[in-house]
Amino acid sequence: MKPMTIIRKAVLLLLFSLIIPTSAGVYISIKEVTDPMTIYIINGCAMLAGCLFLLLIIQKSRFHLKEIGCRKGALGMWVIPILIIEAIPFIAGLNTDLSLSSFTALCFFMVCVGIFEEGIFRGILFQYLKQINLSTAIWGSAVLFGLGHSANLLSGKSLTLTVAQIIFAFLFGLVAAEIVALTNSLQWVIIWHAVHNIVDQMTNGQTSVELQMLLLSIQCVILLVLAVVLWRYLRTKKVKYKQ
Repeated sequence: MKPMTIIRKAVLLLLFSLIIPTSAGVYISIKEVTDPMTIYIINGCAMLAGCLFLLLIIQKSRFHLKEIGCRKGALGMWVIPILIIEAIPFIAGLNTDLSLSSFTALCFFMVCVGIFEEGIFRGILFQYLKQINLSTAIWGSAVLFGLGHSANLLSGKSLTLTVAQIIFAFLFGLVAAEIVALTNSLQWVIIWHAVHNIVDQMTNGQTSVELQMLLLSIQCVILLVLAVVLWRYLRTKKVKYKQ
């Protein structure tokens, strides 16, 4: 497949990843839904529908599910810094407004998000870009993942905080792609993605922008160090993504 064809397919997948959550957001706005549990359920159902559409796309792509990463993956020492990253937001405190029913709906929503977004960015999109080379697959999927989160600029939040979140998304995508290259599996990155989003909603988002920026900056530094370590390991061991 020609590089331009691959890039075109990658951009189309990026757009697809944005259409599903945007559609759910539009529906919620039109219906003026304000109940958190209902919002989580609507978004979760939209993501679940996105997962089903993704299966059709994978089938049309001629990739096997195992090639996409639907198989068990080994756990590595990289899980330790990831656990530290996910523990940091709890410094800001817990979201006490989150009821048990809302938390259950939140888990449903975020698991669907993890499957949907990882299936796209570290799954089929990664496979397309890997046809150029592994480095392009890792960096390209991370850049596109970061660009996908640039839509947050329209959310009305602090510009500085939103830009920091985009940088975090890029670094998250970079480390996740490296883990996929090491394990040949989406298993752990799907779990990480879902857990990260759940933690984000569980922790106190009412803290000052300064504290949020500090915690996010610490997370980004840890991710950057982890990304460099994994990249050097991949280069040293000359890891090749197995079919």
